[in-house]
This record gives sequence, C-alpha cells and structure tokens, in this order.
Amino acid sequence: MEGGEVGNLKSDDAVLEDIKSKVMETVVSCLKLKDEQKQVLSGTTNLAKDFNLDSLDFVDLIMSLEEKFSIEITDEEAQGLETVDDICKYIHGKSGSE
Repeated sequence: MEGGEVGNLKSDDAVLEDIKSKVMETVVSCLKLKDEQKQVLSGTTNLAKDFNLDSLDFVDLIMSLEEKFSIEITDEEAQGLETVDDICKYIHGKSGSE
C-alpha cells in the first residue's frame, strides 16, 4: 500500500508549513514587530523593504534562524533570503540535505 509507506512521514507541504510557522514566529520575535506589522507579515513580505531592516537587524535575524533551526547560513546565501518564503525554501532544502 502506497499510503502506508508514508504513514509516519510528513508531506512536503506539511513540513514547509511547520517551517513557515517557526520562521514567522522568529521574525516577529527577533524584529519585535508591532501588531499592525504582524498583520502584513506573509510569505511574500520583503523583510528588508517592508520592515526597513538595516544590516544589523538582518544579521540578528539570520543568527536567530540559525539557532532556531540548527543550521549555518553563509553570508552569500543570506543575501538571497529576502522574503519569508525564500527563508522557508532555503531551510527546507538544508534540512533535506543533511
């Protein structure tokens, strides 16, 4: 039975949703977002532009994500992480390759 083979494994969508939830929680906490900012936070939110992050804020966020997910993000890789969705895809790729 095909369904039985996957019984204990989460689907890719479920894994991505779990990652997204944790990423958004980390973004809110790390950037100390106000209620109105939390309401506009979504997968497509450009963190630097929409929340006016400076480079120190961004480094702090990257460090928080590294700690939360037990991964290492190089400076080069971090430059491509502009949205919550970018971060989620990156983390999903890292967790799948380890």
